[in-house]
Amino acid sequence: MRQPYKFLIMKNILFLIFIFCTLILQAQKKEINDALSRYDYKQAINLINKEKANSDLDILKAKCYKNLLNYHAAIQLLEKIIQNDSLNIQVLTELADNYQLIGNYKKAEAIYTRCMRLQPESQFFKLNYISVLYKLKEWDQTIIEIKKTLTTDTLTSLYALAGDCYWQIDDNDSAVYYYKKTLQKYPQDYNTTYKLAKIYLQLQKYTEIIDCTENYIALDSTNKAINQFNGIGYCFNQQYEKAIYQLCKIYKSGDKTFTTNYFLGASYFGLKDYYPAYEHLSEAYQKDSSNLNLIYYLGRSAILSGKFSTGTTVLKRGLDLMTPKDSVLYNYYNNLALGYSRWNKPQEAIKNYETCLKLKPESKLTVYTMASIYDHNLKNPKQALKYYTLFLSFFPKEPENNNEEFQNEMSGTYYSAVKNRVEELKTDAFFQKK
Repeated sequence: MRQPYKFLIMKNILFLIFIFCTLILQAQKKEINDALSRYDYKQAINLINKEKANSDLDILKAKCYKNLLNYHAAIQLLEKIIQNDSLNIQVLTELADNYQLIGNYKKAEAIYTRCMRLQPESQFFKLNYISVLYKLKEWDQTIIEIKKTLTTDTLTSLYALAGDCYWQIDDNDSAVYYYKKTLQKYPQDYNTTYKLAKIYLQLQKYTEIIDCTENYIALDSTNKAINQFNGIGYCFNQQYEKAIYQLCKIYKSGDKTFTTNYFLGASYFGLKDYYPAYEHLSEAYQKDSSNLNLIYYLGRSAILSGKFSTGTTVLKRGLDLMTPKDSVLYNYYNNLALGYSRWNKPQEAIKNYETCLKLKPESKLTVYTMASIYDHNLKNPKQALKYYTLFLSFFPKEPENNNEEFQNEMSGTYYSAVKNRVEELKTDAFFQKK
């Protein structure tokens, strides 16, 4: 009887130990869950570190690191798990997400490619793969993958993404097509409406701007950006009263941006209502005083509303901005002349160098270059002599004793070479007369 009794006691002890360990584990698990529910990820990591390591806890720990923005620690932990469990989809997904968060989209792309091989029917991995391609700015490849996906899935978000890709590669017609497809399904999509209106403005399709923004305004009349585009469309379409109505609404609600004031002022200007035109254009001018269209409208509005001093000052500033400085013009003409000279078009080069000389008459190099072209390219000794002589006139008069100090000063200036060439040309001219 003693043997079964001892066995029974031992069995009960083991059972109590098991219950005790289970309770401890449950208590520890509860502590971890409590920390997670309080978003205390640092405490959760400390509690996980006290547990016996396993892949589930390591994944949870990696998620905690990610939530604490410690992406590198999360990646290090997840890469370690993958070394032992390369087919773990949950770990691969977490790893791809962390690589995206540090901007390593190439790594994320490789992981999602791997996931698609493991689960080829998964829409989740297809969409994340497309998203990563877009982030990598691989526009053409993104379009290919979107079109492939759209053959089996009609996801409206992909139409908008395709529109974005086409916009990035300046294929506006295709971008418009996909944006319109998006809006057919979700007419309340603000981002797509905004981008579509922006393309229409770029293409100068003002009626289309009005139509697409009117559709959105019918659903949400409070959006300032869409109302602004709507007003701009009406302004360009010369429907000034409607433009003023729309733009005044957002102006009164606090939109005092350059764009709103500019087009509001331009609309009043279009109606020849110069007093409010002047007020709004003045506000726009305070934000950007270099816009030449604005300067013209503001100057004219000021003059026609009796502010003659302001109007003339503004218009004179516009003229100053339109007319490049002599130094800028000189550089342009000088490089044009250089281009023609190297292109073996000496006559065109001379014309541009003549303009350079008018802009910068003190330029020794320009005079010397012109003399050289006349001398060696155009074989015109008379004009060559004229410009060589002009070149020498820029230098101080040579002393009679031809001292060393003067020679040192002239070294590296072509002075001696030009002086000798002048004598040669004069000699040649003398004998030709003989």
